[in-house]
Amino acid sequence: MSTIPKPPKLADRLLKWRAGAAQLEDIQGDLEELYELHYLKKGKRKADLKYWQQVLSLLFSYAINTRKNHSAYSYYYPTHSAAMISNYFKIAFRNFSKHKLFTSLNVVGLSLGMCICLLALSMAVAIYRADEFHVKKDRIYQINTAISDSKNSKTFGSTFNALGNHLEDNYPFIEEVVKIKAGFSPEIIHHGNTLSFRGYFADATFFTTFSFPMISGNPTTALSKPYSIVITEKVAETLYRGEDPMGKILETDFGPLTITGVMKNLKQTHLFFEILTSHQTYEQLQTNDSNTDWTNYRNNYLYTLIKPSASKTDLTEALAQSSLVAAEFFSIDHKIQLESIELTNAVPRWNISNAIGIGWDQPSLIFFFTIGLLVLLPAIFNYTNLSIARALKRGKEIGLRKVMGAEKHQIKAQFLVETIILALIALLGSVIIFIPLKKEFLGMIIAASVLDTSMGFIQITVFILFAVMIGVLAGIFPAQYFSKLNPIRTMKGSTESGGSNVSGFRKGLFVFQFFLSLVFIIGVATIARQYSYALNTNHGFQSNNVLTVPFKTLNKKVVLTELSNHPDVKAITTASHLPGLVVESNMQVTSNELDTIDAQAVFVGNQFIEQMEMALSWGSTEDFYQSNKTEEKVLVNRSFMKSIAVFNTQKDTLRFTLADGTRCRIVGIAEDMNYEPLSKIIKPLVFRHSVENSNFALLTISTTNIKKTINDLDAIWLNIDENTIFEATFLDDEIEKAYYFLTVQIKFFSFLGALAITISCLGLLGMVSYTTENRTKEIAVRKIMGASNQSLYFLLTKNFIKLIAISAAIAIPFSYFFFEKLFLYSLIRYGRGLGIIEVLGSVLFLFMVGFASIYWQTSKVANANPSDNLRYE
Repeated sequence: MSTIPKPPKLADRLLKWRAGAAQLEDIQGDLEELYELHYLKKGKRKADLKYWQQVLSLLFSYAINTRKNHSAYSYYYPTHSAAMISNYFKIAFRNFSKHKLFTSLNVVGLSLGMCICLLALSMAVAIYRADEFHVKKDRIYQINTAISDSKNSKTFGSTFNALGNHLEDNYPFIEEVVKIKAGFSPEIIHHGNTLSFRGYFADATFFTTFSFPMISGNPTTALSKPYSIVITEKVAETLYRGEDPMGKILETDFGPLTITGVMKNLKQTHLFFEILTSHQTYEQLQTNDSNTDWTNYRNNYLYTLIKPSASKTDLTEALAQSSLVAAEFFSIDHKIQLESIELTNAVPRWNISNAIGIGWDQPSLIFFFTIGLLVLLPAIFNYTNLSIARALKRGKEIGLRKVMGAEKHQIKAQFLVETIILALIALLGSVIIFIPLKKEFLGMIIAASVLDTSMGFIQITVFILFAVMIGVLAGIFPAQYFSKLNPIRTMKGSTESGGSNVSGFRKGLFVFQFFLSLVFIIGVATIARQYSYALNTNHGFQSNNVLTVPFKTLNKKVVLTELSNHPDVKAITTASHLPGLVVESNMQVTSNELDTIDAQAVFVGNQFIEQMEMALSWGSTEDFYQSNKTEEKVLVNRSFMKSIAVFNTQKDTLRFTLADGTRCRIVGIAEDMNYEPLSKIIKPLVFRHSVENSNFALLTISTTNIKKTINDLDAIWLNIDENTIFEATFLDDEIEKAYYFLTVQIKFFSFLGALAITISCLGLLGMVSYTTENRTKEIAVRKIMGASNQSLYFLLTKNFIKLIAISAAIAIPFSYFFFEKLFLYSLIRYGRGLGIIEVLGSVLFLFMVGFASIYWQTSKVANANPSDNLRYE
């Protein structure tokens, strides 16, 4: 490689400044050639002085002045004319056809890398376009509540129940107020089955303010009466296939509800529900007047429709005044600020707590798109690496074009056009991958059904613009590199650009590719380890061969008596919440009549502790199952005792009082167990004895023919009530469902890992291909001189294996910090952590895949006939 330095940069800049718009590339080329001759004959110092002398003599020369005058005339010829742009395309497709391997590797790599970004863009387009279909969207505002004190501040997507009436009564510019309350998920008993749907309590103004289309029912009156319910088309099809649901009554745990409307399924909205009941239903279920409640701001949501003559400024002033009213109900150190957000800006959110509807926020979108870019970057690096690897062949073409008068920006344009075309071709392949990937991904997201991610005009436009941007990003470095090549040196066979060596840069890109691949592979192995641990570890209770049966509406004592008579049922008990699943029942406990702690409450039946093999660290269960009316005897876990000990009460620490006034005495302390999934922190837990408050029968089964046993139990169930369907699942299966989020993570990381390693191996294959191609004659000579195939493999692969080893050395500590200290702690709190076997296995897998890619290409050259290779051109 040439060691001749570049001429003084300051002299070059001075000459360009003097020339202005005049073209000087031919003069600069002559000056550089003379500089090289002076350098070889007289050394660098004298060559620099001579270069400065020549530049100074040109500053006011006739040649420079003439060119400047010519460039000042009005005539103009475009450097990127239609003919030139057409020529760019011809050369691009000619190069694609000539270098099929290079083109194929880059198209496949970019297609794989872009698919995750397309998925993120598709979601972002759908989310940012949410709620645009509402006719009155420009006048609808969501009300948020910001609460701050001396320690922290937080913004909530919810607000006070009383605010709606206050705004209606005091501000005439408000046309409508829509109050929505979360928490309406009734259990609907239909044909003996218990079904559950997501919903809200909503004002009668809901359908007159929003533009949700209704199939049947009056939008004005559908939610005007208590215990009325509006269902979506999907729910109607589930409950009444082929029948008209209007006027039918649903039996629920909220009472009988009358269907007053059927609406179309949700699409392109931030709200997410399947059923709606009137807000008056919620008001009647409450013992106090919720319309005067200025203290509770959680799960209450408010939307205002202002009159056409009003502006957002009017609403802002009204909310500022209402904030002062709300602040009167809080302590003096709390500051309340009510805020309004346009309906179309409700999502994506940024740092909003207790928000309604779909959970996509801007940090989630940014994180998702960042993951996509991390997968895409190796594909971009592949193009950069392979382009520079071809510098020797492409450099002569560039040198010849420069000698013929091509300018730097034309060389750059040629490379950018090539990469943009390549990215657009890759976009077609990426869309083919994206379509099934989108279906799989949306199937893992509960609220995805309300988003429209179909391939419309806007989405296609965004995809094309993204592909063009990726083309520019992928081509900018090669374009810059080749545009700076010295035409004289490239014609002599040197590809040094700007006096710099890009070998280190190429190696850095290569290391980053395999570093990223190994991180994803370790992620897959680590999450799979957590999943296996979650299913096989001892949670603190026995779950094998335990059959769970929901009671539904049957008499619980009758069910227990009849099922226990079966010979395969070795033990039977009850529970309000299944062990290993989320406990949604919370209560407040006080032991000193002043301070309270939050605890979870689980109602259990006789012999529950013994049947589930839960360990007690103190006390016994003898008294637990014999509570009296004056004092309830309970069992608690160790976390409960630690929490209640904080108050250091002087009273009996084994007694406490519930919020409803029930007095309890602790008769046993259970060891801390994961009664909830391992992703949940162990909370204070109280076991209360009550069969009536239990929801499930738990049967410990011992049988050699499980199918026959289930059929027998089904027959017993039908004898009790033939209209109710017998539903039974094993507790282990229910626990496995609770860890579905881990299977989602495994799928996600597996796909990312597969993409990253495939793209990296494609780049490795291309690099090895061009390396071996450029060393064909060298390898032939070595074989004639007696080199073995093994020595040739070592010669060709050692540098690549070394780079893979460097990437592994960086990826292992990074993976430990990321997965062990950050990711796993938030994913599964009581997991096993990052294992050495998973790390070593991942590294071994990476080396095997990398070496296979290298071996496949190098074996062709190593096994080739040396006499043929010596004739290779």
